[in-house]
Amino acid sequence: MKTYKYIFATVLAALALSACQEEEITEFPDYTKNWFELQDNPDDSVAHAMYQFYKDYNIPVFANDTIGQQQRVDVFGHEYTHYETLTLSYSMGGGASANIEPVVDNFTYATRKYIPAFLRYLRASIMPLTPKKVHIHSILLVDQMYSRSFGNDAFKGLNTLVISNVANLANMSDKEKKAMQGSILRVLYGDYITHTDEYNAKLERFYNVSRDLSPSKDIYNMYTGYLRQYVTGADPTDWNHPTVEEVGFLGPDPSNSYYTPASTFMDIMMYCQAILTYDEAEFEALYGQYPYIMEKYHILKEIIETIQ
Repeated sequence: MKTYKYIFATVLAALALSACQEEEITEFPDYTKNWFELQDNPDDSVAHAMYQFYKDYNIPVFANDTIGQQQRVDVFGHEYTHYETLTLSYSMGGGASANIEPVVDNFTYATRKYIPAFLRYLRASIMPLTPKKVHIHSILLVDQMYSRSFGNDAFKGLNTLVISNVANLANMSDKEKKAMQGSILRVLYGDYITHTDEYNAKLERFYNVSRDLSPSKDIYNMYTGYLRQYVTGADPTDWNHPTVEEVGFLGPDPSNSYYTPASTFMDIMMYCQAILTYDEAEFEALYGQYPYIMEKYHILKEIIETIQ
């Protein structure tokens, strides 16, 4: 009986060794391909402009969220086509809540003929103001996009920065271009600030400027009609005060004007956009009459200056 068991065990071991050897022989070296390495195409002016941007800034630019495909073989020996796509959600777990961080719901691909001009805009208006600390894994250019957050000019996903208005750039006024510049930079700075631990203490100070005014109920994502009830010292019979500006917000939540900003992240992004769009004199002209706004402005401006 022991002899049979020994023979059976020997056969199993031989089969396992054979399978391992077969697996070792089968290699797929290009499965580790670097999808973010661009190749030049001098005969295609658009592809060449994207490649030149990549060479100058080490940031690949794409006009499609599917950036390549590859024939592969699965564990059962079946061939299939693998499509490599950019990850537009913020984390590997999927889309984030609209009340926490932005989510892109849909977009339209960029019209290719407008891409070289848009890259020139990025070179002149965005790249010189983008600090080295802020990492841009790649850029996806689109004509339009819709985000459940606020602003449809730019969005930073896990491995790409989505920027819209490619086809619209030629028809935009200087004021509109300046606003778009602030939107794009807001995404870069805001994302970096809110995900860097060294700023946590200062950010708490920033949030608490408004939160301390409403000690019994969180002032974020609050129905504006409740401000008069929960803000310390407010007149509960006065429906017009305090306003969102009077409690330190630049405006109501962009997705619902009846509420304060839905989250601390939204508050940071709104301030980042304003700080990166206006100089200090312009900002004071807009908000100087609101002391809590100016207090929060100086806290966040100090952080931004450490990044620049």
